[in-house]
Amino acid sequence: MDRQQQQQHVQLAGLSSASPPENAAAATMQPNGSARLVQMCPSLYRAALRGRTEEVMALLLQQHGASTRTERYQATADTIQHEECHILEVSAEGNIVLHLAAEQGHDELIRELYLRFKEQVILSRRNSALDTPLHCAARAGHVRAIKVLVQLAQDYGESILGCKNEARDMALHLAARHGHGEAVKVLVSAMEESVAEVNNAGMSPLYLAVMSGSVLAVRAITACKDASSAGRNLQNALHAAVFQSSG
Repeated sequence: MDRQQQQQHVQLAGLSSASPPENAAAATMQPNGSARLVQMCPSLYRAALRGRTEEVMALLLQQHGASTRTERYQATADTIQHEECHILEVSAEGNIVLHLAAEQGHDELIRELYLRFKEQVILSRRNSALDTPLHCAARAGHVRAIKVLVQLAQDYGESILGCKNEARDMALHLAARHGHGEAVKVLVSAMEESVAEVNNAGMSPLYLAVMSGSVLAVRAITACKDASSAGRNLQNALHAAVFQSSG
């Protein structure tokens, strides 16, 4: 994504009302009581995509620790452009920096961000599609990033494995849909009951895994006794196997 795209406006209307208040992105209150999202600094965006942990932390900590510094904001129609970096700034898709680190698989950066900014509840932050960082890592199949996110959630008592996005996909649905067998194994091990969940389209993780053609993902899910085989339009995983000519 180039700089012009990155500077597209992100609107609060883009965040579903189903998203809990604590998952709202960084915003400032206006005189009329409305809130405007804070647009992510391009330097922070690029550093996060490239996994430059030291650069990301330097940009964030410069602002985070500057309690007496006066920040200068320039209001636009829907967002605020600024000269400082904050952990809750958003990209055009409503992603905070932890989403970016997760979708790129930067596990070291994920850990550093959480340990420094865990008071901001960043593990369960939602983007405009209601994806958490775990959704982003699962969709891309970044196993190490998934393991770090799951471990941090377990260590600090945050519930993210059961989070559902706008399509009511859990992280397991996304990993299964894209055939990321190792990612599916990690997610199933962390939350076995997720194999029984279906999304808005009525599709279970098992159905999606069969459709993806990933034998490893199918084996990981079918090892659970409560796995749902439900699929779209009254189909099930066996229909999907026939369609895929799978063994």
